[in-house]
Amino acid sequence: MINKGFKYIFLLLIIIFLVGCNNQAQVNNNKEISNKSSSQIGDKLDTDYSNFNGFDMPKDNVSLKIDGKTLNFTLPIYLNKNRYYFPLNEIISDLNGDSAKSENSLNLKINGSNYSINTLDNTVKCPDKTFTLKEKLITDDHIYYLGFSDLANMLNLYTRWDKDNKIINFKTNGVNMDNVTPYNSKDIQIGFIRFEDICLSSEPYDKYYFENLRIIASYMNQKKVSYHIAWIPRYINPKHNIDNDPITKNNFELAEMVYTLDYFKTHNGIIGLHGYTHQCGNHESAIGFEFGKFEPSVDVFKEKITKAIETASYLDIPIDFFEVPHYEITPEQNKIAEKYFKILYYPFNDNGIDKADLTKPQLSPYNNSSYYISTPLGYIAQGKEATALAKIKKADTSKMGSVFYHPRLENNFISLSEDSKGLPTFTYNDNSTLKKLIAILQEKGFKMIDVTSLK
Repeated sequence: MINKGFKYIFLLLIIIFLVGCNNQAQVNNNKEISNKSSSQIGDKLDTDYSNFNGFDMPKDNVSLKIDGKTLNFTLPIYLNKNRYYFPLNEIISDLNGDSAKSENSLNLKINGSNYSINTLDNTVKCPDKTFTLKEKLITDDHIYYLGFSDLANMLNLYTRWDKDNKIINFKTNGVNMDNVTPYNSKDIQIGFIRFEDICLSSEPYDKYYFENLRIIASYMNQKKVSYHIAWIPRYINPKHNIDNDPITKNNFELAEMVYTLDYFKTHNGIIGLHGYTHQCGNHESAIGFEFGKFEPSVDVFKEKITKAIETASYLDIPIDFFEVPHYEITPEQNKIAEKYFKILYYPFNDNGIDKADLTKPQLSPYNNSSYYISTPLGYIAQGKEATALAKIKKADTSKMGSVFYHPRLENNFISLSEDSKGLPTFTYNDNSTLKKLIAILQEKGFKMIDVTSLK
């Protein structure tokens, strides 16, 4: 006869064995789930497009090459308000990626990396970051369209826009630069840097202008230096009958400009309005004056400012400051500008140019809420780069380290090419004028900030 003590021990061993088996089964189950692709966890994205009804947006013919492969789309490509929208279903399929739709998210696997897009709040989780879509997913019957700016942000795309053939050639994970060390100042005085006269000119020499700008933005972002974009919304050149108005036109060239503005926002840039057309009469944009003694009318000023704001709103470009072209403005126009903007990125000269505050942002005496920001370091003139840099080296640090720079000066230091696989690539000379400028600002101890910190 088995005693009671032995019975208890025997039952205890059985319980331990059963619990151990259950735990091992759970471990095996967890391993199995973690090894599954996204399509095994959810429902694979639809590849039957026969029931797709399309969207009420303008279509456009453009070719895409990604990592050396030309994508062949069955579904249409849309260009709406100068932003491209591509069918995510087909992009994933053409890249031999994996995709699935679970309850509230799209799960994607591309080049061995996992991504997810929350269909409720439009957040995107990447291996190295999380962000919110600029333009929410457009969907119809399990077919999804993604804005190109968001696709580029998700996959860290380096892009080249071929205007002659309407081809966008891009590669994944192709933006990061080597040997870029973050900016480290002594915080002696605040500083600002502004990139001047950003616009679409349609001039032959500007064929790769926006690509160069994106390279500069990537450098500034990796350098962790805030920068400001003085954007001219509407480019006009009467002598050549050119009028690039992004409200009335919807085309490949303007799409690259808007894509680049979006790129600035995802790479530590701050965008402001630099007038509306930055010209008057028969003058070309970015060359001519627009206000002040050349056009003192308050009504004209208000009309143009309103149109500039409307253009930015139409394109969904957030605006954080205003810079009057060539710093030419009347006191009456200044009072109007203050009704629209809290940051006026030019000197307050209404009391005389010698009375503008160069040591700090100057609070408006009119509304006591708007700030004027001078640029005591001036700018670097073409052909006089060495002289300008030497002057900045000797600058008085009691004044702001505020400077503006024309990014076309970097063209001689950026070389664009293609590698052996036909993928777009570039080199950016470490001896560039901009890189020298940033090094001097750091050496002087200026703490580079952005204007939004003043609001």
